[in-house]
Amino acid sequence: MSLEKEQVIVDTILQKAPYAEGKVRRQRRIEFKIPADRIRDFLTLLKENNFESMMQITAVDWPKDGEIELVYQMWSYTYAVHAFVKTRIPRDVDKAKVPSVRDIYPAAETYERDAHEFYKVTFEGNDKLEMPWILEDEDREAGVSHRKDFDMLSYVKRKYKLLDRFEEDKENYVI
Repeated sequence: MSLEKEQVIVDTILQKAPYAEGKVRRQRRIEFKIPADRIRDFLTLLKENNFESMMQITAVDWPKDGEIELVYQMWSYTYAVHAFVKTRIPRDVDKAKVPSVRDIYPAAETYERDAHEFYKVTFEGNDKLEMPWILEDEDREAGVSHRKDFDMLSYVKRKYKLLDRFEEDKENYVI
C-alpha cells in the first residue's frame, strides 16, 4: 500500500513550516510536532492547505515530563487525510497557556473549553473558558479532574459523602 499521497502532503507542509517536524503515521494519518508558540501559524497554514475541519483538541498529561501535550486533530475533505498536530506546554497551571485558535477554526471554542476544564490549559484569547460544563465549582477543590495526580478517591468520598454514611451505618458494612 503506497503512502505517497500522505508523504507529499507532509513534505509540502514542512517546506512552508521549517519549525515543524512531520511524518506519515499510516494510510490517511499524518503527524506534526510544533512549538506551542507557533500553533496559530501552523493551523493557519493547514487551513490554507485544505485541512478544512478541526475534529477535536485533546490533551495528554505527562507528569514525569512536567508537560501537557495538546493534540489538534484536523481533517482534510480534499485529501481524505487526518492530521494530528502535537505541541507540548508546561504542566504548571500558571504556565499551561497556548494561544486560542477559535478564530481560525470556530469549532476550537468547544474543545478549548473542554481542555481548560479537564486539564486547566488556558487558551489565551478565548473568553469563554470559565463556564464549567461538567464540574461544579465545589468539585474543583479536588484538583484538575483529568490529570494523572487527581485524587479520585477523595473526590468520590467528599462528593457522595461516603465517610459520613459509613460512620452512620457501620454495622451494615462488611469490611
